Amino acid sequence: MGKIVPEVQSGHLTTHPNEALWLRTFQSAFDVTWASARRAHGSNYSVYFLKPTDATIETFGFEQEILTVYSKYDNLEARTFQSIEQFTGDDPARGRVDRLFSILISEAENAAEWVDEYVMTNEARTIVVFSAKELQENAGDAWYVRKKIASKVFARDLFDFRLPLEKDIYFFGRSALLHSFKDSVKRGENRGLFGLRKTGKTSFLYKLQRELSEDGKTTTLFYDCKNPSLRLRSASELLAKVISDISKALGVSIIMPSDDRFLSETLSELISSIPSGKNVLLIFDEVEYISYFSQKDPHWQRDYLTFWQSVWAAQSQTRNLSVVISGVNPRLVEEDKIEGIQNPLFGIVPYNYLKGLDEVDLRKMLLTLGRRMGVKFQPNTASIFMSEYGGHPLLCRLAASSTYQMAIGESQNLPVSINAAALERQKSERDEGLVFYCGHVVSELRDFYPDEYQVFELLACGHIADYLEFSTLPELRTHLQSYGLVTAKEGVPIVSIPVVGTHVALERARKEGRKTIQKLIAYGERSSWLKKRLKDINQAFSDLRRSAKLADANPLFGANTFPDSHKFMTITVVNDRDSLQSFLSTLNLCLVESIEIYGKSIGNEGYFWNEIRSSYPRLHQSLHRIKVYRHEKFHLELNDTVEAAYRKFIEQDLEGRDPSSVDELEFTIQQAVLDSLWNNLQIELSRYDH
Repeated sequence: MGKIVPEVQSGHLTTHPNEALWLRTFQSAFDVTWASARRAHGSNYSVYFLKPTDATIETFGFEQEILTVYSKYDNLEARTFQSIEQFTGDDPARGRVDRLFSILISEAENAAEWVDEYVMTNEARTIVVFSAKELQENAGDAWYVRKKIASKVFARDLFDFRLPLEKDIYFFGRSALLHSFKDSVKRGENRGLFGLRKTGKTSFLYKLQRELSEDGKTTTLFYDCKNPSLRLRSASELLAKVISDISKALGVSIIMPSDDRFLSETLSELISSIPSGKNVLLIFDEVEYISYFSQKDPHWQRDYLTFWQSVWAAQSQTRNLSVVISGVNPRLVEEDKIEGIQNPLFGIVPYNYLKGLDEVDLRKMLLTLGRRMGVKFQPNTASIFMSEYGGHPLLCRLAASSTYQMAIGESQNLPVSINAAALERQKSERDEGLVFYCGHVVSELRDFYPDEYQVFELLACGHIADYLEFSTLPELRTHLQSYGLVTAKEGVPIVSIPVVGTHVALERARKEGRKTIQKLIAYGERSSWLKKRLKDINQAFSDLRRSAKLADANPLFGANTFPDSHKFMTITVVNDRDSLQSFLSTLNLCLVESIEIYGKSIGNEGYFWNEIRSSYPRLHQSLHRIKVYRHEKFHLELNDTVEAAYRKFIEQDLEGRDPSSVDELEFTIQQAVLDSLWNNLQIELSRYDH
């Protein structure tokens, strides 16, 4: 049983004795630790802090005290919630009370229904509404308060936020970057923020705007360049709007020129009139839509220079104006000239990429929001979400939401614990629900930067050798890695957000009329394809031998290339089981056995499994695949180790399909084996070349 501390008994309750009649009902789950009369937004309230008992903490995961507000009025209005927000941010509540959950005691009829409707349409904390009358009537029910809280806390999906966050309640991470941007603005400097869609750029900019507004020194104007009412404007029309918005925000009257040619001067004069110690920040989100490479509104291809030259001119005269631009790609600030004319943004906009949340912030989000919903994510689940979704905020939120919904659908009693095994079991169903959003994540990359999208598409489709060839262009490689789409693992490029990579690969397959990621070589083109692929692989082995020798690495076949290369070059197209067996036997003889024979010649029986796997890890995977497939075709029974390896390789090469359902199974395996060999040879060459 909780208690009401003496300070509350002898203080607030002596002047508000009637409130004690319903306050004691909360003692079944809380201690009452603080109380005061407060006034906000023209109304009077009683404010309490309730400290959860151990049993309440265990059930609901509360770690801080709960702000509880009593409204004596017979109706509720939006200002009631504005007052709760104010009380939460004021002392002594700041940092002491829970920022996600509050309690409201109301005398209004249908208060619960009104609050439910408000919360559905606003980004608000979870609020449980109690009727003062019902609290009095249930004073003897030790479970009444906890049942009421459970009905709301465990019923709301806090992860399912798909729009930019306009309040701090559900904002996680980015604190160091936010501090850096704030300092830049205060110094009158520009900044850029780039990254994939739905990584939280707009939420970050909203938070920047909120925090800068607190000191009263910075006037912030936010422009969504994707908005038709903005992007359809000409440079002069947008410049006029910016001037008008600044003058209204500062309360400074200004006479607009009758001739648009003088708008630039007007902006400079307006900025120069800003008092010392004050400044203006212009935020342009989705800036690609008013760029010189805009596809939707071609007039910006000529208007871009005019607009940004005007802004730059105003900045050159005073330190009172800062600009933050946000988009997908920093191309806008990286190119020094546009059609021979100096790019006004080149060199004056330092920028950052906004990737996914790091694992620490992701774990905090999962634990903080999850426990409010009756879902306890075990600590190792954050690393699983990182590996599957790259920390991408929207994808991680929706994946967590899906996990919660599946727990509800399976009629599991809340609270429920989610571990790695549960996430693995739900993966297929969870990822199915993310398909639409995966396309959304890369949509602007595809539309505005098709070259980068196509290079990423190569990697997503498994064409690693082609990816390595195109990604030698430093800007392509840097951008894809900076987005958080691609990373290097032990020197090997991999897709950082597998669910996005799978979507991109399947989308390519869909456009080409395929159901699988692998594009099977057309029947009439197979002979020419095979001839070229064998020639390229043979040359790659020669190149790798030379590179490895220079690096003093373990040789593959000894001093020379593989001894049976003439047999390798006479391999034919596979079209049935017998020809597949012949193909695998020849590959095994030429490559695997040649390595093993060399190992034995130097007295090292484990050369293939030890030295080669260590010196050429990716190539070893391809050679192991050949060895296992050949073993499966020539032996009726496989030991457990070989059987497990075979299942892994066939699962990869057939994309999860049952072999009996695959048309042209034998050639599908031949192509997969040779593609693997070619790709991994290129990976090894890239490692030794660097």
